[in-house]
Amino acid sequence: MIKRNRFEGKVAIITGGGSGLGQRIAMDLASEGASVAIPDINFEAAELTAKMIIADGGKALAMKTDVSQGQEVFSMIDLVVQQLGGLDILINNAGVVMRTPLLDLKEEDWDKELAVDLKGVYLCIKQAVPKMIENGGGKIVNISSVAGMLGFLAPAYTAAKGGLISLTKVLVGELSPLKININTVCPGFCATPLNEAVRKSEAGQALKNKIPWGRYGNPEDVSASVLFLASREANYITGAILSVDGGLSSFVDLGSGYRSFDKK
Repeated sequence: MIKRNRFEGKVAIITGGGSGLGQRIAMDLASEGASVAIPDINFEAAELTAKMIIADGGKALAMKTDVSQGQEVFSMIDLVVQQLGGLDILINNAGVVMRTPLLDLKEEDWDKELAVDLKGVYLCIKQAVPKMIENGGGKIVNISSVAGMLGFLAPAYTAAKGGLISLTKVLVGELSPLKININTVCPGFCATPLNEAVRKSEAGQALKNKIPWGRYGNPEDVSASVLFLASREANYITGAILSVDGGLSSFVDLGSGYRSFDKK
């Protein structure tokens, strides 16, 4: 396999990079030359990811950060610039999922979901942009979800992820003159340890049967798309909402009887 170095000399932040999709993205960016910062609410997880990157010859910085708290985000961005020498790439990946119906959803849980999944992105972008301006531009990639496009899963999560899509679009106008690209990736249902129990359930199997590609996604599928949008290859792409979902958001599968109808 040919090793690429698309991010040699670049500094990247991957929020929530201690596990799951964030961990994969952080490790892939580091493998292509980036110095990566891994702020996570779970410091032990962030530290483990950083140690794996360092053991593989990369450069990584782990830190404990709650992205819903403005002062913590400010301190995190400032420390990254001091320790790693600047900021070129921001991957807004940190998030929580509360699968709770509206009538059972507590106000404090709604607030927490929106605080982490939407407010946290706003805070990170607001603090990161001035540092990117100092470098002459940068790349921001937000991790939303197919839920934000389809009305899928639970109301608080879906509202937050839908808001993230709208935030991406409106910020194109503000950030383009600053030479900062902002794009969003919307993963479908991915095979990660977090949702293993769901995947093994009857509902999980029913969902899999609705995916035109015939399988769940994996962290590598999402990471490849994120790295493309963070690279020079995507310099003229901004405001894109990229579904990485095996076709789930594009096609409603009504069963084999409907698919064969035109043949009759």
